[in-house]
Amino acid sequence: MTKSHSILIVDDEPDVLFSLTGLLRRDFTVHTATSGSEALQIMAEHPVHVIMTDQRMPSMTGSELMQKVRNEHPEAVRIIFTGYADTRAVVDAINQGELYRYITKPWDPDDLLEMLKEAAQRHDVIDAREELMQRLGSYLDDAESVTDAVDDSQLVHETLERFKSQTASLRQTLERARGDDE
Repeated sequence: MTKSHSILIVDDEPDVLFSLTGLLRRDFTVHTATSGSEALQIMAEHPVHVIMTDQRMPSMTGSELMQKVRNEHPEAVRIIFTGYADTRAVVDAINQGELYRYITKPWDPDDLLEMLKEAAQRHDVIDAREELMQRLGSYLDDAESVTDAVDDSQLVHETLERFKSQTASLRQTLERARGDDE
């Protein structure tokens, strides 16, 4: 895996940030924040593919942060980690933040790294899906222009050629998305 994916780690404990940065910096571009507001600022300035936050922090919980991230950056894969297994907080976080994972401290470094690589792949699938949706919207626009210009055979021919080209490109994107799901 290349460093093509970025991760944002949010925790109010500097030792946790230091430890996770050391573990992840070989495989990811790592950003860190010590609060929810700082995390939102970083996400406004940098592309973040995966965000992993502690649940218990002053001024904004991980659940509250994830709700904001879901609304402002829905393409980011969201993970909460905590040393406290409060069932109500887990349920709220999952339901309100639409989380990918909720994990507990302490974690196994190898398992955590593998899970974060899977989260980055999930982000790629989300991106590929969005690209497909945009292309399908473009096809619909083209189809409308074809029906509006049925009397002009040259325009119909040019539009059909564009359809052929776009179909080949869409097929490649779809194959990439299928490959990422496996």
